[in-house]
Order: sequence, then structure tokens, then C-alpha cells
Amino acid sequence: MKKHIALLIFIFFLFLSFAFAQTYSWQVLNPASISGTPDFSDLYFTVSDTGWITSSSQANIYKTVDGAVSFSTQTTPLGATSAIYMLDADNGYSGGQGGWIYKTSDGGLNWNILGSMGTCLAMSFPFGTDLNNPIGYASGNSGNVWEITSILTNLNSPSSSTFSGISAPSANNVWVCGGGRIYYYNGADFTSQSTPGGTFIDIHFINNPEGWVVGDAGVIGKTSNGGMEWVTLDNPDSQDRSLYGVFFLDSNNGWAVGADGIILHTIDGGSNWVIEGEGLTTSFLRGVHFTSPTNGYIVGIDKTLLKYGELTGNNEVTKTLRFEIYPNPAGKKFGVRSLEFGVNGGILEIYDLNGRKLLEKHIPKGSETIKVDVSSLQSGVNFCRLISENKSSTQKIIIQK
Repeated sequence: MKKHIALLIFIFFLFLSFAFAQTYSWQVLNPASISGTPDFSDLYFTVSDTGWITSSSQANIYKTVDGAVSFSTQTTPLGATSAIYMLDADNGYSGGQGGWIYKTSDGGLNWNILGSMGTCLAMSFPFGTDLNNPIGYASGNSGNVWEITSILTNLNSPSSSTFSGISAPSANNVWVCGGGRIYYYNGADFTSQSTPGGTFIDIHFINNPEGWVVGDAGVIGKTSNGGMEWVTLDNPDSQDRSLYGVFFLDSNNGWAVGADGIILHTIDGGSNWVIEGEGLTTSFLRGVHFTSPTNGYIVGIDKTLLKYGELTGNNEVTKTLRFEIYPNPAGKKFGVRSLEFGVNGGILEIYDLNGRKLLEKHIPKGSETIKVDVSSLQSGVNFCRLISENKSSTQKIIIQK
């Protein structure tokens, strides 16, 4: 009996060792298979490693099937594109310059002209769209909102605003945003909704009741009743950087991106946001898409492409870095001591047991001992990872409050 218990304990800790070895973070990619520095405008991934990225500066759409390691270049007939939505690995739509809407049924090998709506800045299709009878929606300048089926149909919105964001969680339930306005379309009429205040750029609904909107000066709004009421959410960014893209996987997990490389992440529906990936880029970020809580991508101008995922293979450094954590367990703060930082600077990261990064701190050269403020983190078991030059190491840190 004791042997069985010992074996179970061994297996349990062996499993934990593998689980704890997984760390996830943002990485800046620069795929050599994409020439020049195109301005990326939108993206859509059907699974973790297969996706498409549009360019507002070139008449190209870039496709990857290996998680953004490499890309093939696809061409649209009449200019650059600003929006894309794929229904599956083969069928999808894109749109952009001149308002031209394109359709593909072969994964983008051919983008065929469906029609023009004047301008196209964003598009959305309901979840679970019938491939045999698809219905979607697109928006653009001068109040343009069109329905996409086998043809394009002008829905004649009452507004002249530039609608840069659109979201359609189901057929005949469509929200558009632009300027200081949010409109709801029910299949027959448009209704202006009371807004949380601000200038809005992008909007995302996960179902008919729940949606989020973002915009200038870092405004973030949320509704839980289909837009009958919108509330303003707190944004931790002290610089009030404008937000240009928002995406939610479910009621809890969401991201917003924008000016000067700002990346916001929430795991509680927007009640609390944290800034991630600080210092990775200062580019204007325009779109974000996740396929799971541990796999996602962000695009921006000047060929900016970021990926969130597990650090493995060439992304992982191999040499050991020696460091000491004190006290451990820790309260609101703990110290880290390493001789390595007297010679080189580094980065400290804290992850939870699910591999989600909770904190990142840059350590300047010459600081052999640093203090880490974890007062914003919840009590529990986490992992502290230090990186310096080509060395790294991870230790368990227990936070008790």
C-alpha cells in the first residue's frame, strides 16, 4: 500500500514538473517570408497555427499554416485590404480599398470579387454561419453598413459616421461603432444606443448580450444586455493611449491593443485589466485574435507581428541562472538576489499555475538585489522566472497575504 502511495506521489509531482515547465509569453516575430514592411491591418486564425493577415499598404494577404513561422503571399485583385473573416480553412471574406469585398473558397489561393460598398473598414460574420447560406456584415466610411450574402446589400444606416468597428454575434443582431456613436441593427432598423462616453474605434460581442467597445484616449466600455446600457471600465494605462482593436474569447478572457504598443489583458470580463508585453514594440497595433487563452496574435503597422504562446525550442534559453528569493513565502513584496545582474540586466516574470504571465519587471544592469511588489497579485503558488543574456531559471514563489 505504501509503495502504491509513493508511486502516486511520484507521478503527481512528475506531472507538476511538466506542467510547471510550460511558460507563456509575448514574442515579437519578423517573418523573413514577408518582404518589405507592410502595414498589417487585420487578422483571423481558424486554429492555433493557421491564419491570415491583411495589409492596408499592399494588395496582399499573408497566410500561415505553421503558427506564423512562415507565410505565403496571396493577392487581391483591386488593392489593399483592411478586414478579413474566415468561416473555416477554405471559406472566407476580405475587404478594403475601394470598398471591394472578396470571397475565397480555397483558403485564399483565389480571392474573387463579390462587389463594392464604397469603403470597407471592418467585417463580421455570426458564429456558426451556414457555409451553404452565409450571411455577414461590413462597415466603412459615411455610415456604410452592408449585408454580405451572395451579393452585397446596403442596409442604409441613418448615420454619416465612419464605422470602423462591427460585430455580429448572430444574424440580424449587429453592432457598429464610430465617432461617439454605437448603433444596433435588428434586421430591419438601426437604433442609436447610449454610450459610455468617448470616441469609439472597435467593438466585439461574444453573444447577443455581452460586448465590449474601445477607442480614443483608452476608453473601454462594456454591455451585458445588448447595449441597452453601456458602462465605462477602468483602464490601468496612465498614458491613456488609444485602443484600436478588441477581442474576447469568452465572458472572461479578453485583450485590447492600440497606440505605442499598448496591450491590455483581462481575465474577468474587463473588471480588471493588466498591461502586458511592455517594451516589446512602440508600433501602432491594429488587431488582435486568440484561438485559446494560450495562443494568440497581434498585428500592427510596419510589419509588426506579435505572438502569445508557449516558450519552447529556439525561443527558450538553456543556461541556468542562479538566484535567491527571500522571503519565500512572501507577502506584499519579496527580494531577488543574483550576481548575474551585477554584470548584465535582465527580466523577471511571474506566472501562475496555468502558465499565464502575471507580472513582468525589467532589471537594470548593476542591480544584484531588487525588490518586487506583488501586492496586486492574489495569494497562491506562482513561478518566478529570471532571464539574463542567454541564461534563465525558474523557481516557485508562494504569496501569502
